[in-house]
Amino acid sequence: MRTTKRALLGLALATFLVPIAATTAQAGGTSPTYTQWNPGNCLAGNLCVYKDINYGQGGAGIAMFKYDNPVWSDTRNAYIAQEDSSWFNNGTGTSFSSVMVYSDYGYTGNAFCLDKGWGNTWDRVANDQGESNRWVNGC
Repeated sequence: MRTTKRALLGLALATFLVPIAATTAQAGGTSPTYTQWNPGNCLAGNLCVYKDINYGQGGAGIAMFKYDNPVWSDTRNAYIAQEDSSWFNNGTGTSFSSVMVYSDYGYTGNAFCLDKGWGNTWDRVANDQGESNRWVNGC
C-alpha cells in the first residue's frame, strides 16, 4: 500500500514538473516557429533572411547567403545583421544542405538549425540577433 502511494505521488509530481521543465528549457534557448511554408522568393541554394516576421521584407529586400558567413556585417548583406526576423533554407543537394543561424559572429551565441526546405517565421530569442551562418550536414 505504501509503495502504491509513493508511486502515485511520484507520478503526480512528474506530471506537474514536466511542463515546468519544458518551459524552463525554452526560456534560455530559442523558441522557433518552424514551417515548411516556402515564401517562393528564395533562390535555390540559399539561406534567405528577412527583416520582418513571416518572410516580410520590410523594405530591405532579401538577404541571401549561399556559403558560410562568419560575420554578416562584413558581407554585401550587412544590412540584415541583427535586423533579422525570419529565415528560409532553400539549400540544394543532400550533404551540407542544413544551415545553422547564430546570434553572434564567428558561429557563436544562440543558434537554431534549418534543414533544406524548412523555415523559421519568427523566433523570440533569435529575433534581430543574427550575425553568422554555417552550412552543416543535417540538423
